[in-house]
Amino acid sequence: MKPSHFNFFMLFPFLLVFMACQTEPEPIRYGSDACSFCKMTIIDKKFGTELVTKKGKVFKFDDTGCMVKYMKTSATQESDFQHIVFNSLENPGEFITLNKSFFVRSETLKSPMLGNVAVFKSEAVAKNFISKVSKSEHLEWSDIKKILSE
Repeated sequence: MKPSHFNFFMLFPFLLVFMACQTEPEPIRYGSDACSFCKMTIIDKKFGTELVTKKGKVFKFDDTGCMVKYMKTSATQESDFQHIVFNSLENPGEFITLNKSFFVRSETLKSPMLGNVAVFKSEAVAKNFISKVSKSEHLEWSDIKKILSE
């Protein structure tokens, strides 16, 4: 065996391990992936969410309510996750991280599991939505967790 081939075969297993340990969110395959909590197929690009553990395990949800209930029933803390991301209402399918999210709850949203929470990456856009949609309110993440975990 040539030395150059030997080096490749020695490094290949390490590359596989390194690639397997990545802790980034992964795209939701709408119409195919199932919610980790309710097991329904995730279809709506406006309301999907993900949790990614520090070890790289990805949990996908069809609604913020399912994610909150999963976190409560699995006895996990926010600190257990490397990423907590939400789909954007203004750009469906685009993830927004928890620390850059502005939450709005409204009966008119009709999310898959009736959590009825939309996420915006801009406070101005969230406030504009609230001004145009009756019975909508801005909520903090702590409020969302209390309301949706019941």
